[in-house]
Amino acid sequence: MGASSGLESVAVASDPGSRAFLQYLQMSRGYPTKSHRMNQATLLPSSVCYSGTEGSATWEGHDVEDDLRFNRYLRDVVSPRIAGSDNSFESTLLGLATTGMETEFVGRLLNATSEPKSWEIGEALAECLLRDGADREVHWPWNTVRDRRTPRASLPGADLVGFQCEGDAVLLLFGEVKTSSDRSTPPSVMNGGSGMAWQLERSASQLDVQRSLLQWLYARCATDLHLQLYEKAVARYLSSEGTDFLLVGVLIRDTEPSELDLKARGRSLAAALPQPTRIELVAWYLPVRIAKWPEVLQGITS
Repeated sequence: MGASSGLESVAVASDPGSRAFLQYLQMSRGYPTKSHRMNQATLLPSSVCYSGTEGSATWEGHDVEDDLRFNRYLRDVVSPRIAGSDNSFESTLLGLATTGMETEFVGRLLNATSEPKSWEIGEALAECLLRDGADREVHWPWNTVRDRRTPRASLPGADLVGFQCEGDAVLLLFGEVKTSSDRSTPPSVMNGGSGMAWQLERSASQLDVQRSLLQWLYARCATDLHLQLYEKAVARYLSSEGTDFLLVGVLIRDTEPSELDLKARGRSLAAALPQPTRIELVAWYLPVRIAKWPEVLQGITS
């Protein structure tokens, strides 16, 4: 058995283009595989309330009804991502403190965080939902919270930048997140020059935007796994002359589900961005008002 396992490891490591190689890297460096993530009790249950497709675009609505499970997901899964915690940074500061007073000050410094805005919570929630989804394998090489030099600063460029694995294939994933309590259908965040559809089309059609996203992503692929994903995804992108990648739009709502939130935007994007570009619009309808989310994160609401 031992000899066989060794030969299998050599065979896997000798084929860096294989799916097995990516899984090998994940396991050897402590990254959770999809099967491991699916065993977590932190996944958020939902039901599909509508879906549709046209050309290169698909859209789907997810309804979450269990408010207690949602609150727990927000606190246990989303909150750490919003905090952008970095154990090495925290341990370094603590290690530099040489007196009890300095250590106490470091504790206050590390706990000096501002209450996140709804869009910050929404972006972190979208990243976690995509990463934990049963029908996806998404990798985020970097937590964008760490790039904000000041609290609640909004970064330019796409909200979501990462990779989606599909069998042996790896696609670049660029996306936008909109969080809205607007009672209108669709909400105003889906329309106009700052709306989701315009931002997604801009990411897909402007080479200067894509170059910046690729450069930003490359600088943050610090592990063998992420570099391997980057090379596979960008090789696919280049071979298609910049058209083969995945655009994801995530709409987060605390209203009743309605396909009108996504349908028209999906159709317009399909007309503007034909295959091989793929567009996936996903709406999440959540049982807790967005205005209450900061209280949930602080443990004020059960």
